Amino acid sequence: MLRKKDNIRVVLVEDHGIFVEGLNTVFQKIPGVEVAAAFNKGEEALNYLQQHGADIVFLDISLPGQLSGIDICQAIHRTRRKTKVIALSNHTEKHIINDMLNSGANGYLLKNASLQDLENAIAQVLQGQFVMSDEVRGIIFSPSGIPKKLPRLTAREKEVLHWISEGLTTQQMADKLFISIQTVESHRYNLLQKFEVPNAVTLIKKAIGLGLIKVDEEQ
Repeated sequence: MLRKKDNIRVVLVEDHGIFVEGLNTVFQKIPGVEVAAAFNKGEEALNYLQQHGADIVFLDISLPGQLSGIDICQAIHRTRRKTKVIALSNHTEKHIINDMLNSGANGYLLKNASLQDLENAIAQVLQGQFVMSDEVRGIIFSPSGIPKKLPRLTAREKEVLHWISEGLTTQQMADKLFISIQTVESHRYNLLQKFEVPNAVTLIKKAIGLGLIKVDEEQ
């Protein structure tokens, strides 16, 4: 599933040593994945990333020190745009999940994630998709509030919005809709502008809140 010539460099930011040991054991079972470093404080992780970088950071939210996982995610999003961030937390409060996603996280998993969940998450975020645990998806996509304003979308933008919500990559959407990758990217950009959101995660969250995307409650 993972296709990359060099090892995928993963950094762990987690203050529970036993959980870090468990993650190390799990990641050793995923071919092509290397745990490059692990930190229990966000400040140390940011210093490391500035010098060495990483492909993916698995980030807890509650950490010792002055910086929370949300602060760290924002800093990574500003300074290491190519680094993907996946929250790995026990927090299921909707406002915390929202804050993490709005800070630029590429996914949100709970700590009960399986080896297969982690492997799938790595593959998907490296392809430009976002990932969530089923429980997190149910929390974040639950209806809340009354829509303020419905963006006016073209028929093609509605199609692209649908396929983004299904997790398709830009290439997959181009193939399915018989349009160029550049055209798909243009529609994605227009959607972000019309919904006034920074990324695909918050785009889908807002579209569902506005009733523009239906969620299968049986999932």
